Amino acid sequence: MNTPTRVLLSVTALGVTVPDSGKRRKQLLNDISFELRPGEIIAILGANGAGKSTLIAVLSGEIASHTGTIRFDGRPLADWSLGALAARRALNATEPPVPFALSVTDYVALGRPFDPTDANDVSAALAETDTTQWANRDVATLSSGEQTRVQLARSLYQLADSSGCIWLLDEPCAHLDLAQRQFVLALIARVAKARQWSVVFSTHDPAEALQIADQALLLREGSAVAVGVADQVINPGQLSACYGVSVSVGEGFVTRT
Repeated sequence: MNTPTRVLLSVTALGVTVPDSGKRRKQLLNDISFELRPGEIIAILGANGAGKSTLIAVLSGEIASHTGTIRFDGRPLADWSLGALAARRALNATEPPVPFALSVTDYVALGRPFDPTDANDVSAALAETDTTQWANRDVATLSSGEQTRVQLARSLYQLADSSGCIWLLDEPCAHLDLAQRQFVLALIARVAKARQWSVVFSTHDPAEALQIADQALLLREGSAVAVGVADQVINPGQLSACYGVSVSVGEGFVTRT
């Protein structure tokens, strides 16, 4: 008899509200639920303001106030110490360059407390993201797409080869050309399966989700339009409801109709 694979990340009835004008409060997320097992990837899709970044901010701990429950590896997320989470949870956010001169190597080494014996791990992370050629460059001199890959290297160094981790990525392909986008998507998929990480990534492109995601969560104004197996959830009807326009799905692309 096969033992069911454990649930690594469980989100149940998650809600987030923030102060609005006067005494009003605005609901950014409402009743969001999903589960991820080791090695699974979920894509979060939705229009601007749908709640994608808010969801990732809650999962990363940047937003601590919420309703509902989040459990990581069987324990409430709030019960984990920051140190324990830092060893098993990484975030790639859409962020500006560091505001001071810093080499790519030093930037990647910020991923975790550095020890000289970790130099090989930094080199391995640079090699895996194909950023070794920029090791001595100032991060601020790189293009936004190049910086994205350096940020990925930092996360890989942070978590090293640990299994059972959570990798959160907010629009990781936002500034990438077609070749870099394919490289990054393949990297995310490969790492998730090889290291048994649960990956949550947001995107505006349903084709990206169809390429690597096991599950998809479609958001509209903070609520779930649909959640489930990616190639079942991502269909013209659900996407039209999600984005508020009529769309059609072709071979690897989505168009407005």
